[in-house]
Amino acid sequence: MLSRSLRRACGARLGVICLGVLLVAGCATSCPPAAPPAQSAVPPPPAVESSERVVPPPPAVESSERVFPPQRVMESREYAKFLTENRRMLEQCKHSTGCESALFNLGFVHAYPQSPYYDLTKALQYFDELLKKYPRTPWAYEGRAWRALINENLALEGKRRRLETEFRAKDDTVRSLQMQLDRARDIDIEFDKKQLELSR
Repeated sequence: MLSRSLRRACGARLGVICLGVLLVAGCATSCPPAAPPAQSAVPPPPAVESSERVVPPPPAVESSERVFPPQRVMESREYAKFLTENRRMLEQCKHSTGCESALFNLGFVHAYPQSPYYDLTKALQYFDELLKKYPRTPWAYEGRAWRALINENLALEGKRRRLETEFRAKDDTVRSLQMQLDRARDIDIEFDKKQLELSR
């Protein structure tokens, strides 16, 4: 008798749990909505409760927003491989697409100070070609920004060289005047000695 009442109580509890799960999981599809659903960016909660936290998948990313190609080479530091790949891509894309990204990447590998291929003159050549051939692409806008920074950097470098040259010229003048002063002092000392000898 006791086991039968226990079975009924367990069955009743199980029935309530099953009914709750069906209401949560199935009612949304089987019952008509009372009001139109609100537009929401937040995903619905998971149907089954769990002790682990459910993490929604990351939002889909368009291909243009994926990893910025120079970012990969900055992290891996495989500059030689990056340079070779983009040179090959530039040769192969003469009559198809992809030339704009290859030109940008080649400009970048020569413009980035930590690259072993750092050469601002070459970087400018690639960015100029990019702007000339593909002026309306996103790569061209990026290239325009890099080009402006490179030109500013080259202007500052030229100014630094001029100042160094002026400093060296002034330093040479000071050294020459110091030598003349030392020579004049030596002549004065020699003259004083001669005068002392003659006065005896």
